[in-house]
Amino acid sequence: MNKLAVFEMGVNDIKMTIYNYTNTGFFAIEQQIKEPIKILQDMERDGYIKPARVQETISILKTLRKIVDGLKVENFICYASPVLARARNQIAFLDEVYKTVSLYFKVLTPDEQIAALHSSVLYSFPMTRGVIMQVGDYSTEIIRFNRRVIVNSISLPWGTISLLEKCAGKSLSECMDKACADMTKEIKKLDWLYKLEDESEFIGIGEIFDSLGKLSRRSSRYPLDKAHNYEVTTDSFTKVYNLVRGLDLDKAKKLKGISDKRADVVAVGFAMIKAAFNEFVRGGIKISSNSEMYGIVAKNLLGQTGEKPLLDILGYSLSSINEFYPTSINIDNNYSIAVILYKQLKVLHKLSRQYVKVLRIAASMCMSGKRISYENYQKNCFPVILNSNIYGASHKEIILAAFVAASQNVDDFSLNEWVRYNDIVNDEDLDAVKKLAIIIKMATMLNITNANVVKDIQCDVLGDTVILKTEVEKDATLEISQAMSVAGDFRKVFGKNLQIL
Repeated sequence: MNKLAVFEMGVNDIKMTIYNYTNTGFFAIEQQIKEPIKILQDMERDGYIKPARVQETISILKTLRKIVDGLKVENFICYASPVLARARNQIAFLDEVYKTVSLYFKVLTPDEQIAALHSSVLYSFPMTRGVIMQVGDYSTEIIRFNRRVIVNSISLPWGTISLLEKCAGKSLSECMDKACADMTKEIKKLDWLYKLEDESEFIGIGEIFDSLGKLSRRSSRYPLDKAHNYEVTTDSFTKVYNLVRGLDLDKAKKLKGISDKRADVVAVGFAMIKAAFNEFVRGGIKISSNSEMYGIVAKNLLGQTGEKPLLDILGYSLSSINEFYPTSINIDNNYSIAVILYKQLKVLHKLSRQYVKVLRIAASMCMSGKRISYENYQKNCFPVILNSNIYGASHKEIILAAFVAASQNVDDFSLNEWVRYNDIVNDEDLDAVKKLAIIIKMATMLNITNANVVKDIQCDVLGDTVILKTEVEKDATLEISQAMSVAGDFRKVFGKNLQIL
């Protein structure tokens, strides 16, 4: 297993992330540390980073360097925010850092930041066209892409703090109105935002959007605490915006539990997003929990494998999870058998294609509960799946997959737990969960020896009996015997007797 240390130098903090990665391009975070520091504090007087900030930065980096050296990390990526380019002594500052800590920081250009944001979305969302928006402290990025290629982009040289500084002395509500008006004025200059293709999707990246997602989930009592791919609808945004606007934020320094940023910074950020909703966002904005650094790391590590841009986001995500948290030596074969059963039993389950991703997730993670305990591992799958970083699937699909994996024994299905997600799932989904759970359980039993014995299955329905004829490469006595143990649950769900040959 290889290790990679990534250092990010922002204007408000320094973050170090250590990744474990394989030569095949899979990676996962091992450790992350973030230290607050105001690198540009007091710079506005003469444009220079002050000596005290330089020494504070070096002190933090020395400590972080000791950590990575202790872990014997040899590979490094070090990037600094494009905003640091505004400092007149940024070259001398970074040279001093390199001489003292032996870490060479490259200041991202606006174009490089845009490319990184685009890569971050490509590696974590299964979409071909859309608009990406990031609202930062000192810059705002908007990117339009189609067929996974950037078509138009812009990096505005101002953000939340920049706008707040412009309206010093005004009330927060006045600042929010001005921020919305200024953002609207800039958006109207971008003709391409009014010529978006049908089915374009909208992605929000960064702390402001993360805070928006948290407030939206809280206000709607959303049952799943998952940021990535959560969609803030127009109605939900309006509700949150009005809520924030009505708070006494002039006195409150922070929105408790929402963000480390000052409440006025978050509020102004929301006002900028309001302009986007007013002008070009249709339906809602999906939140990305991955920054531009995720795009840089993914492109860097996958580039070493010669891998082309990922098209199967979900498949890569599930394979990555199994790479770092394996629970079976041949989990892919579970899915292959599950797909065969799904197709052969179509005449019985009559489920639509919308459940194919659910089947794939559940089949790939149907043994993930073993990470907690072998005893009742099927039920343990539920929290593991809900809390895994699964990309390429909606929250609903992830929730349904968790229920499928946890209900491999039909009597383990929890109606009380199901009710918690009533705003997301429906009665049709309930029927699908029970049917898919049986299919997953049969697939795991037919693969119980991990020997890839069962190659194909044919299904015949004769009256009240379903006959599954297996095509095998070796003796499959154990596999068939174990699969027949599902016959009782099969009868409960499908109303048919089961026979496996």
